[in-house]
Amino acid sequence: MAAPFRKSQNAGWFRFYLGDFECTVVWDGYIHHGYEGIFPNADPQEMGRLQHDWHLPSDHIPMDLNPVVVNTGEKLILVDTGMGRTSTMFGNTMGRMLENMRASGIEPEEIDVVLMTHLHPDHSFGLINPDGSATFANADLYVTRTDWNEWANEANLTRNDFKAPWSEGTLAAVAPYRQRLHFVTPGKEVLPGIVAFSVAGHSSGQCAYIFESRGEKVVFTGDVAHHQIYDPAHPEWFFHMDYDSDPEMGAAAKSAIFAKAVDEGIRFHGYHFPYPGLGDMVRRPDGTYRFHPQTMNPRLYPSGQEG
Repeated sequence: MAAPFRKSQNAGWFRFYLGDFECTVVWDGYIHHGYEGIFPNADPQEMGRLQHDWHLPSDHIPMDLNPVVVNTGEKLILVDTGMGRTSTMFGNTMGRMLENMRASGIEPEEIDVVLMTHLHPDHSFGLINPDGSATFANADLYVTRTDWNEWANEANLTRNDFKAPWSEGTLAAVAPYRQRLHFVTPGKEVLPGIVAFSVAGHSSGQCAYIFESRGEKVVFTGDVAHHQIYDPAHPEWFFHMDYDSDPEMGAAAKSAIFAKAVDEGIRFHGYHFPYPGLGDMVRRPDGTYRFHPQTMNPRLYPSGQEG
């Protein structure tokens, strides 16, 4: 008798330690993104070479969505919230964060703080349930004032471009949190052990969050980089002329965060890099970079012993 096909995969969560902090990546799904408009200032021959050398798909860029929960021992902190279940404007391959969070042993009502790198749909729409209620009923919301002013802006609703539906969804997503809203200042400590670092460009107020415990650091970078091969090899490449608020600023921010991660020994997490998005950025002799991903395995190491 033939066995049925299961058509399912392991739950998408991955746990690692940073000093005394316990971190859990909770996969929300992926965007099946075509090459149209992507890296508009890239040399096509160089892009083709990288596709060939790294066996990359030639027809699309699969971009995972990798929110992270950090347990500091005092607070349970979520960095970005995924696409959620209120919209399929980017396709129907997202919205898995809650089931993966619960599979990891974390309930949404346990989250104390949500840190937003920026308010684009695939980062902020997961703030609410399909009925409009807060997904994280007990959480405070943190975002930069610049990003808030760009995306939680009712004037955008009268525009004739993508900013209208993006802001409409963002305004709904942040609505339950308005009484628990805190503005982040890049360069300043957000909470004990957490510093915000500006990576503005893709979004006008986008920031990364650097977590530190017992001398160990990791940076959660949002959308400063979208691809684990193209971006490190060519930080000067813009992501998208239409969807970057300031493409040149975004490329400069990419170079800055890569350099900071390498120079200060900070582990790197790419929100859209292949799940779980964690690894080390290294500088090559020609001044470009290469991302070395964390090897996935079932073992849970004490801090500093991952291998």
